[in-house]
Amino acid sequence: DPKNKKALVDPKKEKYWQPVDMYVGGAEHATRHLIYARFWHKFLYDIKAVSTKEPFMELKNQGLIAGPDGRKMSKRYGNVINPDDVVKLYGADTLRVYEMFMGPFEQGIAWSTENMIGSRRFIEKVWRLSEKIAPKGKLSDDTESLLHRTIKKVGEDIDSFSHNTAISTLMILSNAFEKEEQLPQSAYETLIKLLAPFAPHVSDELWSLLRKKKSIHLETWPEYDKKKLVSSTFKIVVQINSKVRATFETSTDVEADVVKMALERPEIKSKLGEHKPVKVVYVKGKLVNLVAPGL
Repeated sequence: DPKNKKALVDPKKEKYWQPVDMYVGGAEHATRHLIYARFWHKFLYDIKAVSTKEPFMELKNQGLIAGPDGRKMSKRYGNVINPDDVVKLYGADTLRVYEMFMGPFEQGIAWSTENMIGSRRFIEKVWRLSEKIAPKGKLSDDTESLLHRTIKKVGEDIDSFSHNTAISTLMILSNAFEKEEQLPQSAYETLIKLLAPFAPHVSDELWSLLRKKKSIHLETWPEYDKKKLVSSTFKIVVQINSKVRATFETSTDVEADVVKMALERPEIKSKLGEHKPVKVVYVKGKLVNLVAPGL
């Protein structure tokens, strides 16, 4: 509120901005920046210039990225990684994706240039998927379900700073898209919208190649359909006396049908022989355990 000559800030404007939702800073900031910020905010609260006692709703400390040798990056150790060099070799988006994919946000980890190639290949795969777009392309039921689960998961992971698992989920989706013969453009658009926060330059370039006039970063976030979160098929694990003996896919979760299919599996028939299960434990849509004493 720089032009306000009556007060430091108009109360209505101040309440719009207060408190700050998230403060992100390393643990080493706790004795400097964080104390300064809280000191000034509490002073402003005492003179009634701000309306909240605390300046931040939540604090996140990011983990420290160590050098390739596991020590803190320092000129003294000669283990400093220059991001400009990495960008020249791999690209800015590869660097961004790699840093967020390295591990949990608050966990420290050592740098590994060799591991960066995986992030580069992932971005290249997303680029190549644009060649699969077809006017009449249609996803299989399982892949469409995966797409909606991915929208839900990535959105939740961004909110919780779980960037590594968000990227992992996008990698799984891109692998599924790669197995499809053709892709509807809407599905591909959703993929790059989800990728945009992590690889903003590539995503915006792909968006423009789809003849979009505005930046992808001005688009609304994708929404998932709750009805499509559940896959049309189930992977059933078949156990005998709690030991896994077989797996199979089915589109039904009805117990009688699933148990019948389990008993008809060649691996199960061979293992049971003349023994008959004295008890069947069924976990809906997941597991059949056949209890057969003596095996």
